[in-house]
Amino acid sequence: MLEDFSPVERVEPARRPVFSDHPLQPFIKGVFEGRGIKKLYEHQAKGIELVKGGKNVVVVAPTAGGKSEVFIVPAVEGALKGESTLLLYPTKALARDQLDRLREFSIYGVRTEVYDGDTSQNAREKVRANPPQIIISNVDMLHFILLHNRLFTPYFEKLKYVVLDEIHIYSGILGSHVHNVLWRLKRLMRKKYKRDIQFIATSATVGNAKDFAEELVGEKFELVEGTSSPRSEFHHFIINPEDSYLVASLKVAQEMGRKALIFGNSHSTVERMGIIADGMGLDLGVYRSGLSQEDRRNVEKRFKEGKIRFLATTSALELGMDIGDTDVVILAGFPGTVTRVKQRLGRSGRKGQQAYGVFVAKENPLDQYYVENPDQYLYGDPENCFVNPKNEKIRKMHILSAAKDMMYSPEEIDEELTVVLPSLEEEELVKKWGSLISITKEGAKKVRTMNIRSIGESVRIYDSSRDKFIGERDSHMAIGELFEGAIYLHGGRAFMSQKLDLETKIATVEPLGRKVEEYTHALRTKEAEVVEQMETRDCLGYPLSFGKVHIVDAVYGFAIKDAYSSTRLGEHHFETPYIHEFDTFAIWLDADDLAPIIPNFGDGLHAFEHVSISMMPAITGADPKEIGGISYPTGRMYVYDGVPDGNGITHIVYGKFESVTKMALDRLEKCSCEKGCPKCILDPMCGNDNRYLNKESGKLIAEELLKIR
Repeated sequence: MLEDFSPVERVEPARRPVFSDHPLQPFIKGVFEGRGIKKLYEHQAKGIELVKGGKNVVVVAPTAGGKSEVFIVPAVEGALKGESTLLLYPTKALARDQLDRLREFSIYGVRTEVYDGDTSQNAREKVRANPPQIIISNVDMLHFILLHNRLFTPYFEKLKYVVLDEIHIYSGILGSHVHNVLWRLKRLMRKKYKRDIQFIATSATVGNAKDFAEELVGEKFELVEGTSSPRSEFHHFIINPEDSYLVASLKVAQEMGRKALIFGNSHSTVERMGIIADGMGLDLGVYRSGLSQEDRRNVEKRFKEGKIRFLATTSALELGMDIGDTDVVILAGFPGTVTRVKQRLGRSGRKGQQAYGVFVAKENPLDQYYVENPDQYLYGDPENCFVNPKNEKIRKMHILSAAKDMMYSPEEIDEELTVVLPSLEEEELVKKWGSLISITKEGAKKVRTMNIRSIGESVRIYDSSRDKFIGERDSHMAIGELFEGAIYLHGGRAFMSQKLDLETKIATVEPLGRKVEEYTHALRTKEAEVVEQMETRDCLGYPLSFGKVHIVDAVYGFAIKDAYSSTRLGEHHFETPYIHEFDTFAIWLDADDLAPIIPNFGDGLHAFEHVSISMMPAITGADPKEIGGISYPTGRMYVYDGVPDGNGITHIVYGKFESVTKMALDRLEKCSCEKGCPKCILDPMCGNDNRYLNKESGKLIAEELLKIR
């Protein structure tokens, strides 16, 4: 099979299930049997027993591993005892998929409703007036529920369980918000309603699920590993195409001739596959966020019913939604982490049929590393999730929000609040009310407009042709995407940025009105200065440190490039650069002793920085866009969290830098190019536009670091 592509093939044998004799209440057993669940798996029974014993539980299992039953059973049983459950999902689509399952219990008196951004005002009022035992929502909506919690008093008075489904999605900045929203929920429940709540979490297979759940929620957890569910025989193929990886992915689907999900890593990728498939005469559907709910459900239905055989999708279908039987999963490019690979491949063979997974590699260092090391792709250790629960900007906004949830009383004012609350009072966002502290009108306005999927300071984007607000970008992203003259893509349309005002946090753009054949690339310089060294250790014979740094990121101009060949067509420098300064966390390696013995050392360190950062997703689970790097010819190399106040990535790298270095050297040695290419050291996000790089010197640096000392 697929001989024309010269694939690497591996076969995973089928795994037999291990069942438990855990007793279920007859009505639950009846509903489960209607779904084909005759018995519980061992891990499901263990999880349910731990929950009933009052423990917080995190269940780790692959897609279709039977995680949902661990929280459905206690939620349904609790409902009949007058207890409430809050189910929090990372996507609206997944929430509505779960709604259908829970409503099967409605004939037994268990009411379930969705309360999120798509819920009509009329339906919201009904939920608040007569709350069901089970509410399905998301963390974004929970923020607003807490701000108006008095409207939910009857529900909170009975709240017993909070379920966090697919918690690995909360790795990074979103996790910082989630931690703080849950802190506010626990504070409200303990002070106002005198109740402790119990948490049930589910996760894909990650390297630190228990530790991550404990850091995210701020409570102790018991780990349950879902290894007792069955698995079909799975055939894996790895393909390194000579032509476009998108064209190759579609040709693979066409040749295999089976029902296939094709995962792309961005909106534009799946949209481009849709255009290419149309030219190939392939009946391909496209599924991504940004489409209307009606369009998404129509595509889901057509694929589930077999009316279309091929579906190109973003991560929107990566999670546990039931879209029927899928024979083949094709990964158009490595999705960044082994965890996401396993999650996506788990969509295949869910109905017991033989399953196929095909990885079609792109021309970038991490994809090529896994092409050269296929066993690492298939059997490598899953990455760790990361979170910085104490991100200062995010924490401050939630401390303000908590004053709206419920006024602060004197006994709550700990060391942290003693510092933060006076600052908020000075900004006239909170005020003293006798011995209590309450939010002001301006403070309430600020928390109502907070976006919990960002760092807090956003640039608002306006279409000048319609004088209409069309979106926003975090400030640290905006300077590289919305500078004057930038081509900015939004909602499938191309705009040109007219002005970016960092003081007012407003960008104005105008439609280009023509087919886009170019793109713009920000030219930038970055400087790092150590604010506080918090840890240091010997790493490969050189000092490696971790701490807080101050970053100055300056966009001084831009290059115009051809959209197809990336050929430079022009360059422009600004009279005044766009500057964004922020504090964050970083690691830094001091390898100055190598400078005298490595030719072109500065260019080599820059190359080593590039390839090292490209390997870090395999260690951390982070996207390379979330990581920044700066190297100096004197011998110091910084790798920093790419958002203000940090997201937790570099602390993971600090403990695993040796592994990163080994992977970087492997890629530099095995790449067949002479001077550097997109498969090794060229980085499309490089502020220097990939100038001042030396592959051979970078390889020598890695070799010297890894010498046995």
